[in-house]
Amino acid sequence: MTANWFECRIKYVKTTEDGKEKKVSGQYLVDAVSYTEAESRIVAELSEMLQGEYHIAGLKRSNVSELVTSDDGNDDKWFKAKVAILDADQLTGKEKRTNNYFLVAGSSLERALENLKNNLSTYLVPCEIVSLSDSSVLDVFPYKVTIQEEI
Repeated sequence: MTANWFECRIKYVKTTEDGKEKKVSGQYLVDAVSYTEAESRIVAELSEMLQGEYHIAGLKRSNVSELVTSDDGNDDKWFKAKVAILDADQLTGKEKRTNNYFLVAGSSLERALENLKNNLSTYLVPCEIVSLSDSSVLDVFPYKVTIQEEI
C-alpha cells in the first residue's frame, strides 16, 4: 500500500524556558486516505504531545512520495529531496525524467544525503539526486495497522 501524505500546519501556544507564552506553528506529515482522516489522525497524535490548546491552520496533500527513515536516534531532523528517476521512452527512445520527492531523516544535511544514497542504492532504475534541503517538518506519523484492523 502506497502512503498518501498530508502536510498539517498546527498553531499553538508554547511556554518558553523563561515562562513566557509564545504563539508558534509547526508542520507535521501524516499518512491518511482522506482530509478527514488526516485531521483526525493529527489531532489524536498531537493530543499526546502538546499541552494546551492548538488548532489546525492548514491541511494539504503533500508531494512527498517516499519516506527515508533512519535507525540512528541522532537523525531527528527532516530534509526534503527531489530525485529524478531516469527512464527511456518506449516509442522515441529519448530519456524521460520523472521527479519524485522524498522526506529524509538526518542529523545534518550530510547525514541525510548519506541516508538518501543508501536508500537509492536499492533501486533497479537509474536515478539522480536533483536537490536536498532542510524542511520545516517537525515530525512524521506513518500509518500504523492496529490489531483490531488485522482481524
